[in-house]
Amino acid sequence: MSAKLWVLVVLVLLGTMTVLATPPASAAEYTDVAGLQPWSGETNYMSLAGYLRWMTFKEQGIWLSMPEAKRIVAEQIASME
Repeated sequence: MSAKLWVLVVLVLLGTMTVLATPPASAAEYTDVAGLQPWSGETNYMSLAGYLRWMTFKEQGIWLSMPEAKRIVAEQIASME
């Protein structure tokens, strides 16, 4: 293989390892959406998970996956009870 191909393979592997090594974040690190009404003006007519994803992108520059956002919303709601 050429040197350029080796560099590309190494960069892809390092990127994959970085993504996989990132620990899941706790609900406390994100905008609290538990007290908001989903599908309303206060959530910009989004679900709570969708609104959390959007706010996290605006505040931290990262997109949460929908399953991760749903998990965080469930944790936030559970912590209110």
